Amino acid sequence: MALIGLNRDELDLSQLPEDSFYDPKDDKDDLSGVQIRATITFRITNPDGTVVREWTEPAHSLNTNFVDIIQALWAAAQQGVVNTSGTGITIQGASGGAWSVTAASGDSSHGIVVGSGQTAGNTPNPATSSLAAQVPAGTSSGQLEYGAVSVSSVSASGQTTSFTISRSFTNVSGSTINVNEIGIVALVSGFGLSSSEYVLIAYDIPSSNIAVQNGQTLTVTYTFSVTT
Repeated sequence: MALIGLNRDELDLSQLPEDSFYDPKDDKDDLSGVQIRATITFRITNPDGTVVREWTEPAHSLNTNFVDIIQALWAAAQQGVVNTSGTGITIQGASGGAWSVTAASGDSSHGIVVGSGQTAGNTPNPATSSLAAQVPAGTSSGQLEYGAVSVSSVSASGQTTSFTISRSFTNVSGSTINVNEIGIVALVSGFGLSSSEYVLIAYDIPSSNIAVQNGQTLTVTYTFSVTT
């Protein structure tokens, strides 16, 4: 490509690379080339398996706790403070441990959890450390049956690498249950902790209230992807 000419008007600007037009004053410009995205897919099904409704929304998920843990893991000699239910715990560098979201069926202590204590459409607070009103696991009034959490393998398609976290919630309570907050709770162990801790690492408020009628199942699937 030749950029030689008597004046600017003779240059073929259409052949210039995109980053040559970068304006540092424009926050919309992104030269990193890496995009981390998260979405949530909601699916409501009837007892016979027919899909009543399915839709996908952007996730505003990963919160301050998540960043604290990543910082602590990567900082090695440093410490990251994680706020869990108002108390502080310290994740010790890279001293070894695990943080799991693969809760078993009926276990509402971690994994994807849902609640009814928010107003749909609100903006999540990144410092949130627990759901406002988590829906308990069970079959009684105001409860949902929590299925097992599944985490997919990592898959690559073109320049995008992704994986999913999914869980189903079945309503056999006898009445409609409204879901308007969703979170991912990690069971954190090791890393110098004296005991395991449950830490909310992602928190979302859907754009509209999700009414799960008696007999219906709500399946929540987070998709995390990185595009390079």
